[in-house]
Amino acid sequence: MSKIKILILVNLFITFGIQAQFTKCTDLDNSDDLKSSFCTTIKVPLNYQSDNKDSISLFVRKFPSVKKKKGSIWLIPGGPGESGASLYPLVTEFSKIFPHLDIFIPDHRGTGFSSKICPKEEGVDSPNGIALVNQEWGTCFDHMYKNQSYVQAFNITNAANDLSFLINNLSGEGKQYIYGVSYGTQLVLRLLQLNSVNLDGVILDSLVPLQDDDDYDLSRRSFVVNDIGRSVLDFYDKQQPAGTPSLASQLQEIIQRSRTDAEFKEKIPVPDLAGLFGTMLDIPEVRNKIPEIIRALSADDLTPLNNAISSITEFYNSYGAKYKTSVNSIPLVQVISSSENNLRPELKKSEVATASKELLFTSPLPGLLAENSMPTYKKDAYFAATPDKMPPTLILHGTLDPKTHLSGATRHFEELTKNNNAITYIRIQDAPHFIALFAPDSFASIASKFIKGKKLENKVVRDSNTLLK
Repeated sequence: MSKIKILILVNLFITFGIQAQFTKCTDLDNSDDLKSSFCTTIKVPLNYQSDNKDSISLFVRKFPSVKKKKGSIWLIPGGPGESGASLYPLVTEFSKIFPHLDIFIPDHRGTGFSSKICPKEEGVDSPNGIALVNQEWGTCFDHMYKNQSYVQAFNITNAANDLSFLINNLSGEGKQYIYGVSYGTQLVLRLLQLNSVNLDGVILDSLVPLQDDDDYDLSRRSFVVNDIGRSVLDFYDKQQPAGTPSLASQLQEIIQRSRTDAEFKEKIPVPDLAGLFGTMLDIPEVRNKIPEIIRALSADDLTPLNNAISSITEFYNSYGAKYKTSVNSIPLVQVISSSENNLRPELKKSEVATASKELLFTSPLPGLLAENSMPTYKKDAYFAATPDKMPPTLILHGTLDPKTHLSGATRHFEELTKNNNAITYIRIQDAPHFIALFAPDSFASIASKFIKGKKLENKVVRDSNTLLK
């Protein structure tokens, strides 16, 4: 890091973060996951790229190392609308993998306890909490359009500067590592482009595609989901007796019936079957029951489908819904995604609907991004670029990831290695998105070896938690 950048960061800390002190968190009785944590909220610049003196607040939660401290690791959640709460359920496992590291989990600007795009409507203490409901949508939109320069400061580069500021000033002594998942991988790579922090290692879980990869941007998410879904069906079709109708043909007929057969449509618990089947791909336990669900629906038996819906609901309720800051920030998702991760901003909702009609598995994202009505910001020089240099880096990716396609991740990995040799790319057989969550055994083994500096090879590994069965 250059002396100039160090001086800038020191001055920022003096100006904005002099009061940063970790104290016992006030929500320790809410969950066993949080009992050992300490919290702080500090001021940082609203916009690092201007002379504007306005500031915002960032919330950081710290979990002290369970053994003698040798350094720190920062866990960067996905999103972009997810707060640190999306990683709290994994802290116990991370503490076992990295016992000598303090664990820091920040809330991105615009999420959780950090400053929001719509401070009033998304406030934790608002009548409905962080989630926008009813009239709050209208007043939030009104606030955004009246304060566009404020909203546009909630961009990826400012968020990366936030991380640089936090890591350099809060980590303490010892080695410094960072872990990012999904959008968190994009944010970590933007941080590395800034070249303003010294890291001893980086773990990228479920690597997003390059920003200019027009095969895999968010406007094409349904095609990604459909491709993965069909791969799952192909796997199970190979196990069926010869002459059996393919699962794809059966599902196509079921979806068509749900649109044209009034009696059958009345029985279906959700209006969008393709979207529901797309959601099933995220959870291995549910995904592996798709053949049973299809065969049952073909016989007008909705029991396996209803069981799947219950399993999906139970999974998300038990995983992270218990935290006050679990709700995603939709304004932040829309602003960042529309500004930097949607290569077809001109796309109409009607065009998305038409393109999705023939798909068996879909995502709601393209429809949500089409005809965006929220303020966006201009792409900067960091858009679609890669870091000039990287510390030792581990990339973990599932071969059946329905959110960030394996091919997109592979292209990104290949681009990163053009200037950087210290990158290991390990794929987990049949795993979906979020390796640390769904392939915990492989993650623990590989990440532990990585942190200890052991040699790792680019390869595909099997994890019993994620295999198609």
